Amino acid sequence: MEETGNKDTSRKRKIIMGMDGSRNAEEALTWFKENLHEPGDFLILVHIPEYKHLITMPVMTSDAALMSRIVDEEQHVTTERMTKFQTLLDHQGIQGSVKEMGGDPGHQLIEAAVQEGADFIITGNRGLGTLRRTFLGSVSDYVVHHSPVPVIVCRLPHSHH
Repeated sequence: MEETGNKDTSRKRKIIMGMDGSRNAEEALTWFKENLHEPGDFLILVHIPEYKHLITMPVMTSDAALMSRIVDEEQHVTTERMTKFQTLLDHQGIQGSVKEMGGDPGHQLIEAAVQEGADFIITGNRGLGTLRRTFLGSVSDYVVHHSPVPVIVCRLPHSHH
């Protein structure tokens, strides 16, 4: 293919971005808009809810009503976040969608990229301390090392300690 030096403005890029609702993730969206966004881009915000209350619940609880209520509350919070994320896209003037997935965040971001035929993935950096990152790892580390497409880790000035 011969290069002409002209930028192909008809190219539509699909981009995956992890969105957990944190300040870092929202600032990464703004950074994308200000630095990388091009007309025609389609950004897919991927949200992988953590269901924090279920994680801390005793494994063998006998209170089915409590369990059901906690699941309903967690799903309500997720629904509110999904609406908020779509509003963020709309407010930034970015064409895109919001996708909820379940499971390990790093693996799911890569899965979304494969499913959607993404051109690249953007992930935030939470600024985990060295010791914590050594034992737990990070979503961005996992994605960088396992993604079949290019990855941009958006490290914002306040996220590095």
